[in-house]
Amino acid sequence: MPVAVCASVLAAGLTACGTVQQLSAAQKVSKAFGAIGDGTAAAATISVDATPEQIVAFGNATGDKVEQKSAEALSGLSVSVVMAADKPLKELDTFKNAQNQGGSQEVTPDKSLRVSYVLSDKKGTALLEYRQVDAKAFVRADAKGLVKLVGEDPAQVDAIAKDLPAELNPVKDVLAGKWVSLDLQELADAAKKSDGAKSTTPTGKPSLDPDTAKQLTNSLKDVFTRTVTFEDKGKADGADHVLMSAPARDVFDGVLNAVKPLSAKFPEQFGKLPAKVPADVPDRKIGVDVYLKGGKFSSATFDLAQLSSKAGPGTAFPVKLAFSQSAPTVQAPTDATKLTGEDIQNAVLSLASAGAGTGKGGFGTSGKLQAGPGKPLTDAQLTELTGLGMPKEQILMFNQLGMGYEDIKGLAQEG
Repeated sequence: MPVAVCASVLAAGLTACGTVQQLSAAQKVSKAFGAIGDGTAAAATISVDATPEQIVAFGNATGDKVEQKSAEALSGLSVSVVMAADKPLKELDTFKNAQNQGGSQEVTPDKSLRVSYVLSDKKGTALLEYRQVDAKAFVRADAKGLVKLVGEDPAQVDAIAKDLPAELNPVKDVLAGKWVSLDLQELADAAKKSDGAKSTTPTGKPSLDPDTAKQLTNSLKDVFTRTVTFEDKGKADGADHVLMSAPARDVFDGVLNAVKPLSAKFPEQFGKLPAKVPADVPDRKIGVDVYLKGGKFSSATFDLAQLSSKAGPGTAFPVKLAFSQSAPTVQAPTDATKLTGEDIQNAVLSLASAGAGTGKGGFGTSGKLQAGPGKPLTDAQLTELTGLGMPKEQILMFNQLGMGYEDIKGLAQEG
């Protein structure tokens, strides 16, 4: 949902400006995005609207060629998200936890929240599904469909499943397209207990302290107020059409200058800021087309080609975000196989052990298949990685799977 998130931040920035009441287009967008969390449900679908021909042309223009078969698989691909609760979404504890003070957040599954994520192909076939109901997670994958999506032979799935040992039956269920379930509260409790046993320092996810977060928000609002313009484009299919645009390099430079003075207060896991605006940020305006129906956000379209300095006139890669504050009921599957944290750990460790013993290994740098374990970690590297909040056993497991120091560090910083 990057289009909606960016547009929401931009609209919030303009709302802080004293002249917003004079800008009817901006006011419409601001009010629409401000009301997104007021409802008890929301549904959004982001999809690739580019045709296979547009995708191939975009790849040729940017120097990253895309095969026709891959372009046909990517065209029409979509991700749908549904969220529903018994109270307004903005009041959910899940979101309030993100504002938890003390520099870290402790995630507690909110039993009132029901969530669904679905990755579908252009025919509407679900390739990957995730549901969360009553603090339980349910997952199902069309393994053959996913393999076919990336241009590989679906028969590989059957071959892999056939060779799996009995202790990896949960993996077989996943490969067979069956629903599996996880108790999120059990996993959260186990993780908390494990963290408490391994370290006396807080292991919650890094976050900004409230004062720094407020300063950052105000600085970003100022940047967007100065750089973003809103243009009323009239009606389109019964919706109000507003074009939000801004000069890409000016926005990037403004954000960079706003963030730099506060960067010393950022947790280490946030990473380092670039010294200057990257050369590949285009020196031109980029825009998002926003559509409102009945004063509510309905959809947004964005051309990804705008972000490439190599994509010339006539090159396009449109994506679309459709949004609604009404959503279908998210229900728990009745035939899901329950998995425990121990099941998952045993499966991963068994795969790692099998890979090390057969020379078929796990995943190494950049996710590529690697033979055998990764390069052994030094004591200093192991100490550094555990200091980032990742349990020692998990680090060693990833290393056994074929991941090196940099790979594991990247996971620790993200998680």
